[in-house]
Amino acid sequence: MRAVERFAGRLTVPVLHECRPEVVDQVGTGTLFDVEGRLILITAGHIFDQINAEDLVIPSTMTRDLHGIGPYRLYRADHEDIDIAIVELRHPPSIERARRGWRVLSLENVTEPSNEGRFILTGYPTERLTRVGGLLGGSLLTLHTERLAEPPEGVQISAATDVDLFLRYDQTGYTIDGNVAAVPKLPGCSGAPVWEYREPDDMVFWNADSCLKVVGVQSSYMDRKGFFRAKRWKYVRTMIEMLIASDATERAG
Repeated sequence: MRAVERFAGRLTVPVLHECRPEVVDQVGTGTLFDVEGRLILITAGHIFDQINAEDLVIPSTMTRDLHGIGPYRLYRADHEDIDIAIVELRHPPSIERARRGWRVLSLENVTEPSNEGRFILTGYPTERLTRVGGLLGGSLLTLHTERLAEPPEGVQISAATDVDLFLRYDQTGYTIDGNVAAVPKLPGCSGAPVWEYREPDDMVFWNADSCLKVVGVQSSYMDRKGFFRAKRWKYVRTMIEMLIASDATERAG
């Protein structure tokens, strides 16, 4: 479990925005992917209902300095039920800082979820944020959970019926030290990666890279009903393919 937390901490990115000059706040969580040499941030689409993408800040694990993302391209799904956003970074200094400060994933790090399995949400809940002077700090949540066999009763299902993953969300849980503690509320985790832990049959030497694959993007939760919802990663893949195809069409034109 500690190895899983260390692995996730290197690639689960708090998504910040500059709410006023030189003051940042957190709006979500995301992951960075390299797709054909392009650097993209995957997060929840709804966070851009309230902020402008040009105000995004990707913090660095290497320095306290904060920089905006510079030139970018924002791509959101046409249907609101597909609550996913892709932000392509197009500013070379921002790309270099992000690659240096975080581990970047590839499409080899994603898979389709099992019906039954061990799932993990990693994100930065806003209730764990702290401010010290001009610095903003957070604590990574690593929430071990399981997939619900059926959608919770009374919950509205997305028009694309296979877009949603519903996962268990308890009010309390065991910490890594074996103690029982309250589980944080999930604001701030919008866009966070949902992983499945699955050991390969032919594995000889254990490592988190081989056992953890991204299967979804967290979008909402209902603590009173004991679940959170994620969007399946296959929809992210489709959006990436459409983005690349549209660029190829523009160049051809």
